[in-house]
Amino acid sequence: MDPQNKQRQNQAQLAACMKGKGFTYHPVVSTRDIPEEQKKEMSGDYEAMKKHRSKYGFGWAASIVYPNDPGGRMLARTVEAPGDDPNSKVIAGLSKAQRDAYFAAMDTCMLEMLNKATGRKMTSMQEAAKAQSEMMKQAINREVNGDARLVELAGQFADCLKGKGYTVTSQQPVEIANSTEGPFGQELSKLGEKPTPEQARPLLTREIKAALDDLECGKEFYAAYRPKLNTVYEQAGLFAGMGVAMAVAG
Repeated sequence: MDPQNKQRQNQAQLAACMKGKGFTYHPVVSTRDIPEEQKKEMSGDYEAMKKHRSKYGFGWAASIVYPNDPGGRMLARTVEAPGDDPNSKVIAGLSKAQRDAYFAAMDTCMLEMLNKATGRKMTSMQEAAKAQSEMMKQAINREVNGDARLVELAGQFADCLKGKGYTVTSQQPVEIANSTEGPFGQELSKLGEKPTPEQARPLLTREIKAALDDLECGKEFYAAYRPKLNTVYEQAGLFAGMGVAMAVAG
């Protein structure tokens, strides 16, 4: 089933379940329009990735240097902000006791749906989140790290990075994709809780160089890797507005 149709179906079931428990829930289906250039970048298109990385690097320091620019990694949104969700108004109109009951009913309804979809008998949302995380890891391991062509390209990618003086700790496709950028995220955190754009700018300059080196080495890899990874995520459903992913059964 198409991911968006699956999402609509899930949301309709959730609304019906909540109604049965005496609460109003408005079905929410994410329809966020992603700009064409961003779609190309996310798909591993070389020119789009080069343009993006030439300004933002990997997106870490750019979050500070360009605080209101969505190109920064820490500002990226994958679902609507709470204000876009009609249910936020419903919840705002409830007393504290009613809100507690609303969220308890929501947990119960979502668990029922998750258990029906997965054939499991989970008893809490914490258990469901852990199970979802494990399912995603297994899917990525199977579909991405287990792809022979990606493994071959990752090896070539790693050799190129080492030749440019970068440290590579793993040649697994998922690991190599984050190999060069990892240290920059750690370095940004060392600048303190609220670094200034001036503090982050030297880091961004180095990050841009590393990101472009990484892209040159991984040009073929990213063109194959990103579409594959995107497919794995698209095959997972999403309870829009609730932040809980659900693996689609089958």
